[in-house]
Amino acid sequence: MSAMDDRDLRVRFVALREHDAASAPGFSDLLLRRSAGAPARRMRIAPIAVLGAAVIVTAFALVTWTRGVHRSLDTAIAQAQSLSSWTAPTDAWLTLSGLEIPNSVPTLSLSSVTLPETSAPAATQGETR
Repeated sequence: MSAMDDRDLRVRFVALREHDAASAPGFSDLLLRRSAGAPARRMRIAPIAVLGAAVIVTAFALVTWTRGVHRSLDTAIAQAQSLSSWTAPTDAWLTLSGLEIPNSVPTLSLSSVTLPETSAPAATQGETR
């Protein structure tokens, strides 16, 4: 940018500031509007609305959390098995010539959920734990 461009920008910004200052309300006008009371009522309602939303979200979280706590392992396995046999209605669209996509989903059984027991390695002589 040249010095001429800088001066042009300064002049334009000064004109914008003067235009904004001319159309801005006075401070006393703003104070009179504030004392009218409409925004004050909205400000009293806002904390109540926020508190109500927080209560609803907390209640939903508690209900969801307690519902999942009492589920047994057998129920979880049965649900996983039913989900493993599900197929999407659009699977037929995936059939392309030369492309092989598995037709089945691996099944879950109790043996895939339980982990084998492991024993701790024996401490060697002179080693402390």
